[in-house]
Amino acid sequence: MAAVNDPQPLPKRDEQVGLSGFYHDQGDGGNQGDVVAGARTVKWFKSKELSASLLGLLDSLQLVTSSDDNGSTVAGANRSWFELSIYRRGDEALNRLRWMSHENRFMTNDREYVHAAADHEDSRNRYHKGTLIFGINVENNVKPADVPSFRALLGLARENPNAASTFEYLGNSTADQVEDRIRGSGRKPIVSRLRWVSADRIVTLANASQRAEKNVLLVFDADDLLRSTTTDRRLSWGQTVENIWRVMEGTCRRIGKQSPNNYFHLLIQIGFEGAIYKGFHTQGTKAHLIYEPTSAEGKLIRSYSDNDMRKFGFIGFIGDKWEKLKKELMVAWERGLVSSLEEESAGSIADLGITQMRDAMMTGIRWSRRCAPIMFPKGNTQKFMPTNDRMKLESGSEPVLVSVELDLIVQDENAQEQTFRKPLVLDSLPCSTKKAAHDTLTHGFECVLPYMPGARFGNLVTADRGEVDGFRKIANTVEEWYRYNREPKPLSIAVFGQPGSGKSFGVKEVIRDTLKADRDNIVFLEYNLSQLQHENELQRAFEAIRTTRGMPIVFFDEFDSTFQGRQLGWLPHFLKSITRGVYKDGAVERPLGRGIYIFIGGTKSSHEEFFRDISDSSGLVRRPEETPDFCRSEKHVTALLDELNRNPDRTSGPTLTSINLDISEVYQYSDLKDTFSQVQSEILSGRLPLVFFENFDSDFGDEKLGWLKYFLAPMQDGEYLDNSVRCPIGRAIFFFEQGTDHFNGFPEVSFNSEDFQGAKVLDFVSRLRGYVKHEINYTYLNNVLNWYLKSQTINKPLSIGVFRNCQRPPSQRLGIKKIFKDNLAGHVNILGPSSLGRGDETYFVLRRAMLLRSMLQRNFGFGEGEFIDMDPGVLNALLFTPRVLHGARSLESILSMSRIPKRVKITKEDLCTEDQRMLHVKDEAFQRLLNSTGVDSGTQATKEDMRRYAWIERKSGRAYQCRTVVPATPAAGSGTA
Repeated sequence: MAAVNDPQPLPKRDEQVGLSGFYHDQGDGGNQGDVVAGARTVKWFKSKELSASLLGLLDSLQLVTSSDDNGSTVAGANRSWFELSIYRRGDEALNRLRWMSHENRFMTNDREYVHAAADHEDSRNRYHKGTLIFGINVENNVKPADVPSFRALLGLARENPNAASTFEYLGNSTADQVEDRIRGSGRKPIVSRLRWVSADRIVTLANASQRAEKNVLLVFDADDLLRSTTTDRRLSWGQTVENIWRVMEGTCRRIGKQSPNNYFHLLIQIGFEGAIYKGFHTQGTKAHLIYEPTSAEGKLIRSYSDNDMRKFGFIGFIGDKWEKLKKELMVAWERGLVSSLEEESAGSIADLGITQMRDAMMTGIRWSRRCAPIMFPKGNTQKFMPTNDRMKLESGSEPVLVSVELDLIVQDENAQEQTFRKPLVLDSLPCSTKKAAHDTLTHGFECVLPYMPGARFGNLVTADRGEVDGFRKIANTVEEWYRYNREPKPLSIAVFGQPGSGKSFGVKEVIRDTLKADRDNIVFLEYNLSQLQHENELQRAFEAIRTTRGMPIVFFDEFDSTFQGRQLGWLPHFLKSITRGVYKDGAVERPLGRGIYIFIGGTKSSHEEFFRDISDSSGLVRRPEETPDFCRSEKHVTALLDELNRNPDRTSGPTLTSINLDISEVYQYSDLKDTFSQVQSEILSGRLPLVFFENFDSDFGDEKLGWLKYFLAPMQDGEYLDNSVRCPIGRAIFFFEQGTDHFNGFPEVSFNSEDFQGAKVLDFVSRLRGYVKHEINYTYLNNVLNWYLKSQTINKPLSIGVFRNCQRPPSQRLGIKKIFKDNLAGHVNILGPSSLGRGDETYFVLRRAMLLRSMLQRNFGFGEGEFIDMDPGVLNALLFTPRVLHGARSLESILSMSRIPKRVKITKEDLCTEDQRMLHVKDEAFQRLLNSTGVDSGTQATKEDMRRYAWIERKSGRAYQCRTVVPATPAAGSGTA
């Protein structure tokens, strides 16, 4: 390695060969003390041309300079900044590089430009002499400005003075330790990490800080707050913040009810992807979120595989390994937070608020993200923790962090309303939704997606909170099930949405992306149940699934369609498969094995709408006092028959055996047929079956008493049908036990069969050879039972009714839906590209733009980020027409019927004709918008938009082009940050 104690001037390009060490360049332009006035940027100086050899070995690049505000008294006007950009000669206007990332570092004839800028319109910042320092092939832990010879070169003192700490950092502490330090001597603010404790304890610390007039910043881990909840924390950012606020709300409300507290601060770390700051000098519902919109909480940690963990020496279950990795990276997060706060003056820390905390949170997140690939390189062994100097110099890929002020709602306990007064996506976007939609369609997803809470899975891009929650839950569930669950039954997922909303496409992309490491092992199968006519067609589908090589991902489209005249007629046929992982092949149950079953709805547009009728569980569960006591009646009957079997008048009685079938739990005839087959087998074995048909009077789907007709032939003729073949049953005793209110009062009260059209009630009753009331002596059956036991010539079952007064039972159809719902591992509601009406006018354009951009890239060959030029009318019609007739299918059809040229402007003449469009859009707004000649005013960038975008870019280390107007750093508490 080169010595660093002998800095040299940067040679000319032709001489930049074999360099090793630190080199400085003060550029060839720029006067001392020049002023940058009024929110402008200027080119300050330009370095010598840089050779390919130098760029290939460049380890670090620093600018050391100073500036002052030239006497400005305007608040916020004294903030200046500098930007470094590498340009290729002649390409100054094409700057697309990221600040300090040097993506073109191996190109030749590059040079370094330095820009000086003033943030505020009223600023008059003056920039002074500056020096660029190139570290070439040098050690990572050396900071050039700390080298004495460099400091002398820059006109600084040879030794870097050690500034006194401006605050007291306690590290991991207890609440008692923090309280002791608050009450102790000294005025320094206190920073400490705590485990989440009771609200009383935190309120006590808040009061103590106010009495002592001492700033206290408490840092908590979101995992610690939410550890006791069952909520999946890796969903949308809106849901994540909502979950955290529900835990914090009571405590914050108590602190906020007292007088404003300028000294107490809470910071919630959300993995290495975000953080929430809550101060109490403002309203109790105000908080501030710093987050990476495109990532979910825990994404960094979970990106490491089990194999990576083994190489790092972590042992145990994967969750335990992730926890160990998190603890290691948390050190870097805390060091970044502390380092940022240490750079503040004592006066700044004494006035601690969002201005300081915004930078501190961002630094903590960035240091943890910089540390991860250095200390824990994937596919390699663990390295040492990098030094603070290395962390400051590191310039790898930086996350785009967005700063949002949250205005949260004070909720009553068990409130169901959302936590936010305004959706997070609106607070996060640096522009209007119309501009975001316009930029997404014309320039690609990267124009907007990094700045708003959303998710991307393969070709699927969404920013709707509900879709993000649903898709991320599905992805998380699929990943964990695929890795760790070896239970031989399928994972079931439901998808709802309007026709043509892209239900199959969305889930397919999520699963493909989640299982991309094993993509060669997954097989997609699709069945549209509305096109099946017979049960055996579904049976053949199950057989194809069972024999599939690889992991079957099965789509059952329109699973909720009508079958054989019954609503949800197919659903009962899936209960065994999703609850036990088997299907019926005749009388045999065959295992299906593992798989992922996607049930796509066709009758309801949302999960909530589909299950609305079972949301009240009182309609699905009987109270204990209402439940028929079948065991008691069966016990009495069995005892009576045992006694009759010991009658001395007979030489020997048959061996009795009991068979029970609860008809309320039977959903298809094949299950009843299997019971008849079992009865037949017992008879052939020489036993007399006592068959108790509990709840025989249950409804069959929506058909009242619909099962009665299936008992008529077995009762009268002693036979049943199996695939149109008549099968004899033989001698048995059938007990039909009432379980609903249909037969209440029978037979004293006449049965009105007109109320049960098609149920064959009278035919059924006429086949009974006796009955007993639940509370009447069972010896009333002596005669008929003795007659049947003695008569060996009767070769069909004896049928007895057992009646009682019953409460109305749960609906069988609702019971089926309840079982189906309980066995779903996840669901998602797809909104589609049309406006849903009131409240959705702002959002649908974003969904529409993302869908259109995805279609144009997938189906028409446009590349990621490629500009798509359109006439304003074409763009306005495609984006802003509120409704299309068939969702995503209509948009795809309109594009397919049109001429979509590449690298040429798409005009309205290129679109399909109006008579062709009528198949898919009849909204008169489409033609009106198509005829428009100007762009919608909402799609144009405002001055404030430019400020928001550029602030995010600067904070994320992204380069951007020199502009007339540059952004101002938002004031503390602003909603845009």
